[in-house]
Amino acid sequence: MQRRRTTRSNGPSEGRSRRGVSRRNLLRGAGGIAVALPFLESMNRAQAGGAPLVRYLQFMHVEGTLVNEWAPSGSPDQMVLSSILSPLESHKGDIVVVSGLENAAGGQFGENGHISNGHTIFTSARNTGNNAMPDGPSIDQVIAERMAAPTPHRSLQFAIGGGNLGEYQALYAGAADPVPSDTVPTQIFAALFSDLEVDPDLPATTIQRLHARRQSVLDTVLGSLEGLAPKVSAADRITLENHADKIRELELQLANEGEAGAGCTTPVLDLPADYDTSEYGSAWDANRDDVSSRVLIDLMVMALACDLTRVGTLQYTNYDGPTFPWLGQGIPGAYTGWHAMVHDIPNMGDVSVPRAVYTWYMGELAYLIDQLAAMPDQDGTLLDNMLLYSTAEMGDPAAHGGWSLPIVLAGRAAGALETGRHSPQDGRTTGDLYATFISMLGLGDTTFGAAEFTTGPLTL
Repeated sequence: MQRRRTTRSNGPSEGRSRRGVSRRNLLRGAGGIAVALPFLESMNRAQAGGAPLVRYLQFMHVEGTLVNEWAPSGSPDQMVLSSILSPLESHKGDIVVVSGLENAAGGQFGENGHISNGHTIFTSARNTGNNAMPDGPSIDQVIAERMAAPTPHRSLQFAIGGGNLGEYQALYAGAADPVPSDTVPTQIFAALFSDLEVDPDLPATTIQRLHARRQSVLDTVLGSLEGLAPKVSAADRITLENHADKIRELELQLANEGEAGAGCTTPVLDLPADYDTSEYGSAWDANRDDVSSRVLIDLMVMALACDLTRVGTLQYTNYDGPTFPWLGQGIPGAYTGWHAMVHDIPNMGDVSVPRAVYTWYMGELAYLIDQLAAMPDQDGTLLDNMLLYSTAEMGDPAAHGGWSLPIVLAGRAAGALETGRHSPQDGRTTGDLYATFISMLGLGDTTFGAAEFTTGPLTL
């Protein structure tokens, strides 16, 4: 099978002097599944000096890990990575492996194991009782709101394996207020980068006309929501009002420009010939995750490099039926799929297949770190100015257990995170970890989520 590759290109602007960001050079409007706002025209290096631009990115794989094999050995400052973590060996100095943490909220949520863990992994919140949604925001949205970055997008969310999140709707702007994710690479590319090569010498009137056309899409959406509200239930009206608020926030973001880094350019979307780019094609097929994963990672990294956002999520979404054909091992015939296999891990004499899958996820994390480390940014690389958080929605998949989460942090958060260590945190919670993130990024509170699920920041 031909592999897709995403490379970087200066496009038709190559050989010309690159222009700085200006309002004249930007067009923003509606596009993509989540009404994303596209960015226009190649941009130059962000101005040197001042505080570094710090980004936050979270990476979530599914179905836990082999809890008895995952953690490093050795002393905290001389950690020896396990076989599952071995793809991260070349970046051992760039990471902190955090073991022993528990998603305490998941154990009290009162739904099945996937809903309870999926809806609380980033929220550490109680159950509202409204369609089993949590009563507070996810950490990514809190960070994005408090950063208040002058970027076209407050946050970006990419779903690897399909955008119908269901039990794994993990991101929330507030109580019972889910945040959608985008999943189709071609749609994401079109929304973010398709106009990046527009001739910067186009008359301003043309830019204004296109801007007005994109703005009219937002106006139409708001009008449709207002017309629908009297026809639905009171609970649905609240949902519509929340969505309308998001559209109004997008309108306010039309004036935002961001500060692109030196590596910002137009990515080339090069997919295999047999990758179906239709609405519910290959991007929704978990058995194409090897392709979708790399292309969505590349698009996210470039979006961060271009300062389209400073907060992002990469989430693998299909926990049930993947067979991981690219690993060359397959799911043994006794199991209907990945979900069925992990429930039987305690009874398996040979766990080589689940070990290979969990190692593959860490290989994708290593690829993400590679791309961040290779991207020039300010006085260093994007990784230097990044807080990257990797986890699964649970630790022990056979028991749907929210304990012993497989957590890896990467990047230095502009000097706020000391890396190259193993940090055991037995008895502490994800709420404590998220309070640590907020403190580390200088964004306020010393607690996060429901009070009973957090005691304060960790010492990492």
